[in-house]
Amino acid sequence: MVLIAVLAIGAAACSSGSLDKAGGPDSKPVVLTLADGEGDISNAQPFADAVSTLSHGSLRIKIAGDWRPDDPSYETGLIKDVQAGKAQLGITASRAFDTVGISSFEALQAPFLIDTYLLERKVLDSAIPATMLQGLGPHGLVGLAVLPGPLRRPLGFTRPLIAPSSYRGATIGIRASEVTADIFDALGAIPIAPERSAAGDNIAGLTGIESHATGIDQGFATPGASLTGNVVFEPRPNVIFMSQHAFGSLTASQRGVLYQAAARARAAGVYEGNDTASMVDLCRRGLKIVSASPADMAGLRAAVQPVYRSLDSNSATRAFIDEITAMRQAIGGSPDAVTCPAASTGGAAATTASALQGTWQVTLTENDLAAAGADPSELEPAEGNWGHFILTFRQGDWSQRLVGGDPGVTPNNLLTYGTYVVTGHQINFKERDHDQPSSDGAVWGPYIWSVYRGTLTFKKAGWTGGTLGPTELVVKPWRKTGP
Repeated sequence: MVLIAVLAIGAAACSSGSLDKAGGPDSKPVVLTLADGEGDISNAQPFADAVSTLSHGSLRIKIAGDWRPDDPSYETGLIKDVQAGKAQLGITASRAFDTVGISSFEALQAPFLIDTYLLERKVLDSAIPATMLQGLGPHGLVGLAVLPGPLRRPLGFTRPLIAPSSYRGATIGIRASEVTADIFDALGAIPIAPERSAAGDNIAGLTGIESHATGIDQGFATPGASLTGNVVFEPRPNVIFMSQHAFGSLTASQRGVLYQAAARARAAGVYEGNDTASMVDLCRRGLKIVSASPADMAGLRAAVQPVYRSLDSNSATRAFIDEITAMRQAIGGSPDAVTCPAASTGGAAATTASALQGTWQVTLTENDLAAAGADPSELEPAEGNWGHFILTFRQGDWSQRLVGGDPGVTPNNLLTYGTYVVTGHQINFKERDHDQPSSDGAVWGPYIWSVYRGTLTFKKAGWTGGTLGPTELVVKPWRKTGP
């Protein structure tokens, strides 16, 4: 009898059947599937967490990661799948929408225009995204939010990609996008969407790719490769969207929750990794960083003018570009450049970070975790988020092992590990999981850390839009138990 009751409760919690408009306390939670083409679902997680929190669990988002894993044009297919009702929601890069005839986001990809995180944030904090999202309506979709994303740069495999001449005849791996293809066509390159598989993208035969620091660190940092650190082609914003049919099946209250959750998610910070953490890892692995000269930069901008003429032919896109250009001129400055940390910068930071070195332990219960404000997804026993933990820091590497969970419920000897970057009293953890490449490279943080009399404490550093790392780190002070 008990087993039957437990199974019935589990089935009710996981049901995604018809959308229940009653929303009463005894109703089954409404579960919506969100398609995400990435294996690392950290882009979608803050939105899903906020939906669960704001609805008090009555509305939930089931993230379906690795959507279309073997499809080189997976982002295009994902949009079409949401239009066809194969998933109620989707999240994908704004660049992909022009491949299905939706041009309203193309100004975000104007080459060499949005080249700093500050400018990207100002653009996404303006009225521009709301107007762009309206362009989804004629295509059977409802736009919920445009989220910030990482800046994309050129990585050369067989030669540095610096001046316009280095692109001529080069085969460049890109994600499916009309504007991105036009950019490399204008540079005289051959843009190709690499084949995908569980092992990653097939880069055989490519001269280089266009990607971001975390993406490069996850799968493209091949021996001899060179990253042009001061060239930014475009950002990679993500769009959360929904089919009009599914949206219309919700109550007004449920729709309000989605919009509020989307707003929270948009404020959660720059998504899909951390340039600083990724660059530290890339430089440790020997990636070469090169820079384009002012003359090279001028040549690149001149070469892509045909792309601007094409974009300007759409009056709405031209108006967006003019508005973004005005913002860029008001901010001033150079493109955000990435480079290897100078050896001379290690002094004060290393002295501060040295307090972290060693082995730390803590014991948490499920009630401890819940009281600390953990998301419901973190309270699943199989996730291994409570028990006795051992956390170790060793000169840029970290590991965490669960050695005493609930017998028969929480997994023991669960190991997580990676690299970390300390900036003053902030720390970012980068997870490494070479056994599961799709989850390799997730970044947690930033956390604020403090060491005092043999105890280590963490706090979430201004997270306003969801879970950007495990709550288990912040529940209790960690006690130092060894070097």
